[in-house]
Amino acid sequence: MPVDVNRPGPWTHRNLTARGTRFHVALAGPEAPAGTGPLILLVHGFPECWWTWRHVIPALAQAGHRVGALDLRGFGGSDRPPSGYDLLALAQDLAAVVRSLGHERAVVVGAGLGGQVAWALPHVAPDLTTAIIPVGAPHPLALRSLRARALSGPALQYVSLRIPGLAERRLRSRSALEGLLRSWAGPHTREAVAEEAPYYAALLSRPGAAHSALEPLRNLVLSRAETAALDKPATVPVLSVQGELDPVQPAQAYARDTHHVTGDLRQATIRRSGHFPQEETPAGFVRALLPFLADVAPPASA
Repeated sequence: MPVDVNRPGPWTHRNLTARGTRFHVALAGPEAPAGTGPLILLVHGFPECWWTWRHVIPALAQAGHRVGALDLRGFGGSDRPPSGYDLLALAQDLAAVVRSLGHERAVVVGAGLGGQVAWALPHVAPDLTTAIIPVGAPHPLALRSLRARALSGPALQYVSLRIPGLAERRLRSRSALEGLLRSWAGPHTREAVAEEAPYYAALLSRPGAAHSALEPLRNLVLSRAETAALDKPATVPVLSVQGELDPVQPAQAYARDTHHVTGDLRQATIRRSGHFPQEETPAGFVRALLPFLADVAPPASA
């Protein structure tokens, strides 16, 4: 039975074309006149899709924000083209989607892979980027400078996900994907994350889906263009969010974010959460976001 990407809820689904690729977005919140306020763009990480934000979308919309949860190329309901999976290309996708939705500015909340793309966005589209909120995503250059991370369990999992054929089979397997999600969550919240494994595995079982989702992970070394862009410090406000019990990203990497931001940098730690605070402890996650959003992107009704 085909899996339905457009799950019902207090949002509407829209498909749009940007940069020659079709993207799926779930939208919620008040539709203010074009140009009056930034869009809050939620961008998932690997191996998930827009559904990871299901608890966050209504809360941000209720606070008066216009919210869009995007499926990156290769994921969810978006197209799965054969190329365009480096950080700069994915950031260009975000900018094109924001403009296609009729917005001139955006705050990007990116989890995991989405957070790495968020770090690239101010360099790709500085006039469009109001602020970024990377979640479980230290600055890409800081992360790659920590060689000891290669010895960690999660890092070894990343290595296994780069093995052609084997990695695709793991993503299509409900039990294997459940085990992966459990291992990245905190010890108290593993069930909340793992229960969505059947949905993600069904999405990744469609033709070419697992291969496309793995493409960003297989870019082992940043290109010269990516490194040159990311080497320039971000000048927009940044809220860097980490789960207190995140087994994937080393705490040392977050400390190095200060070397890559010259603007307002704030850091928040979500208690009892692992790598997926938006799913594991959504209430605490939203509480961490709202004061920052009130400062950088107050709702039109505020």
